[in-house]
Amino acid sequence: MDTRNLQINAAEPETVALDSNVPLNQLSRAEQWKRIRSNPRLRGQHGGILDEYGFYLLLAALTLVAILVLFSHNSVDTQVQQLTTELNNVMGKVKTNYRGQYSKVSVTSLIDNGVFRDLTTMTDTGGTISVQPGGGTLTVAPARLLSNNDSVQYTVPNQPDAACPAIVAAFQSSAGRIVVNGTTIKDVGGSVDPSKVKCSGDSNTLNLFMS
Repeated sequence: MDTRNLQINAAEPETVALDSNVPLNQLSRAEQWKRIRSNPRLRGQHGGILDEYGFYLLLAALTLVAILVLFSHNSVDTQVQQLTTELNNVMGKVKTNYRGQYSKVSVTSLIDNGVFRDLTTMTDTGGTISVQPGGGTLTVAPARLLSNNDSVQYTVPNQPDAACPAIVAAFQSSAGRIVVNGTTIKDVGGSVDPSKVKCSGDSNTLNLFMS
C-alpha cells in the first residue's frame, strides 16, 4: 500500500502522476491535476461534472426566484385582505361615532379615539397612519357626495397593482364614490365601471367616499 502523505500538494515525478496503474485517489492534488490535464478522457469527465454542477446550480437559482415571486404575491394578497377587513372596521367606527358630525373627522382625532389601535395594516407613525401594503400614508377627511360634509373620504395611496382591483371590489357596494388614480369609476347612485379601473406602476391611489 502506498504510504505517501496524500495531502501534500508537491507533485511526484512526472512518471508517477501519468502512471495509469496508480489510482487517481492515491495521488496528491497536484498529481491528480497533472493526470487530468494529460488525459483527454479525464478532462472530459471533469468538464462534464462541472457542467452538471452548473446545471443544478442554475436550476436551484431559478427555483429560488420562483419561490420568492410566489411568496411576494401571496404576501401582497394576504396584506390586501387584512387591509380591507381593518379599513372596513375603521369606517364602521367612524360612521358610528361621527355620523352627523363628519366635519370633525380627521386622522388626528381618529388616532386620539384609538380607532387605529392594534391594527396590523395601519400603523400610527407619530401622528400619521402608514398603510400596508405600499407604505403610503392614509388620509381621512370630510367630503361631499350630495351635500357638504355628508361623507368621509379615505385616501389610500401607493398601492401595488395587485391590491388596486381587490380594494375596489371590497368597497364597490358600500362606497358612495370610488376614484382610482384620479378617475371616477363609481359615482353617486351608480355602480363600478370595471373598464375604468386602470392600475399601473405599483403606485396607485384610491379614494373611497363613505356616507
